[in-house]
Amino acid sequence: MTSHQPSAIPTDNRQLTTDNHLAHRNIPITIVGGGIHGVSIALRLLRETPTAAKHLAIVDQHPLPLAQWRDKTERQGMTFLRSPAVHHITPDALGIVEYAERHNRTSELAPPYAQPSTQLFSDFCNAALTELTEHQVYYQFEVAKLRWDKGAGPFPFRLISTGNEGFRSRCVILAIGADDCAYVPPEFTRWQHQYPDRVIHASQFTVSKKEFGATPAKIVIVGGGLTAGTLAKSLSERGHSVALIARKQLRTEQFDFPPVWLGPKALAEFASETDFQRRYDIIQQNRGEGSITPDIMETLIDAPNIDLYPETCIRNIVSVDRKEQAQHLQVETTQSVIRGVSRIILATGYQFNLHRYGFLKELITQHQVPLVQGLPRLDADLQLHPIQNLFCSGTMAQLQIGPASGNIAGANLAYERFRQKLRSHL
Repeated sequence: MTSHQPSAIPTDNRQLTTDNHLAHRNIPITIVGGGIHGVSIALRLLRETPTAAKHLAIVDQHPLPLAQWRDKTERQGMTFLRSPAVHHITPDALGIVEYAERHNRTSELAPPYAQPSTQLFSDFCNAALTELTEHQVYYQFEVAKLRWDKGAGPFPFRLISTGNEGFRSRCVILAIGADDCAYVPPEFTRWQHQYPDRVIHASQFTVSKKEFGATPAKIVIVGGGLTAGTLAKSLSERGHSVALIARKQLRTEQFDFPPVWLGPKALAEFASETDFQRRYDIIQQNRGEGSITPDIMETLIDAPNIDLYPETCIRNIVSVDRKEQAQHLQVETTQSVIRGVSRIILATGYQFNLHRYGFLKELITQHQVPLVQGLPRLDADLQLHPIQNLFCSGTMAQLQIGPASGNIAGANLAYERFRQKLRSHL
């Protein structure tokens, strides 16, 4: 791999504005969330309408954009993205390919669909993020409450921070993901309570942790999706012994949903379905319970220190010496008993529920926002019915965008839905 230096971006928030600069202001368009979707929507808006910089604010609890994405890929040890190169945070489809060519890094575009390495994608994002820095539209501001007063004039939304600072906005886009909605299967609740430091969700685990010391550890991973596979691969490469347990047969797929869901035909058929519960079921059928890319599956099969347990369930988890804080656990499955286990990682995904976001509780209760399986029933423009000019992107928009909603490509699909209404607020 070609050696390189990452593109320069702010390393602290001195080059970014903070919540004090927002206090008591009226902002035409506010994007809540500085992740892939929030940044992508902002860049598209800025490039289409350069004057938008004077009317736009991205607010996020982290001092730098894309913080959660970087943290997640680092924790998992992810080396390549699943999405092809055409899906990224800027509107120019070949942007990351051209970036790789300019920097002699085309070797970091993996076949068959030029999936970028995590480092290449990160550096490309760094270069694009300089636009946000130049326009000073990113603010470190953790939203504690979001209120809407229809009769409050042209700026009906009020956003209040955890520091009790507030500002008003004419239009708000919720670009929040499911990272705060980690799913723990009910049968694991008691074991997680009994062994809180040993049975943990993947969102709490980092492959680079040094707590195992120099001695290789025995780690059990529960799950059959890409996160489970990536963690198993990363840990095995670090010398640990891994047992991957999945309730069903492991599935090999290049992508996590059929690419047809990015095309007009599938989206039109999805939109014609008037039953939102049925739409939810269609999404579950097309995303399934997770799959693993061919390259990682090959590693899982070939690695001598990875044992696969498909169609297997865990019956019990006990400590050998019956001490709750035991150093090692014993995992009893429907297939065998796994002894000497240091960690059990639940790569069991996320289950989005709007009620999990505290800053929205008052809003969705007061205005009786209708939900289907925790997801809001948006209108065709992705407005959070019955609230006007409150738009949603990412996982929140699933019932309108479909299976691709939460992926990188979903940001563009969402932007096209509310693009005209956004521009009308400038």
